[in-house]
Amino acid sequence: MIKLKDILTERISDIVYHFTTTEAANLIIEKNKFKLQPIPVEMNVEPGKKYQDGYYMSVARTKIEGYTRNTSNFQCYFVRFELDGSKLGNTLKGGAYNYWQDQHGKDEYEEYEDRIFSKKQYIDNAVGYIKRMDVDVSRKCSMGFKTPTLIKTALTSGVPTFLFSSREKWGQQSGGIQVRDMYSYKLFMKELQK
Repeated sequence: MIKLKDILTERISDIVYHFTTTEAANLIIEKNKFKLQPIPVEMNVEPGKKYQDGYYMSVARTKIEGYTRNTSNFQCYFVRFELDGSKLGNTLKGGAYNYWQDQHGKDEYEEYEDRIFSKKQYIDNAVGYIKRMDVDVSRKCSMGFKTPTLIKTALTSGVPTFLFSSREKWGQQSGGIQVRDMYSYKLFMKELQK
């Protein structure tokens, strides 16, 4: 007899989003690896015994979430990877994670975060999990990494790449254009300057 507890399991959402900088996105694609962070000791979170050691990667279940939108520390995070959460879940553990634990107070958003956990610091074959990359080209960052370098790396690696001319369009994943070569990237950028 099948029991309900055997059917209901914690898992990574089918589609998840990872937000990052242009430089970090380029490294992920170039090295074909996601680098995970050591699991921290967080005062407001009880990770559970199965996640007490190892590494994690934060991902979101929504295309635009509050943390990167409302925190100035994340102003340079205008690259979004759409990842195949089902595929990640075939070999990795993870699931919903409420970092703020009811501490939102009067905030207008809630964090819809998943965390992917691993005993290893790297997830190999990163490109195999990336369904698409969305880049908001309207924003600039003082870190100085060049967006064309990222676009070239992504196209060379076969990552479907979409450009958006505004934060709003990027957030809605609407009105973007898929670039298939550097010529179409340059043409898109030229049109923005008119």
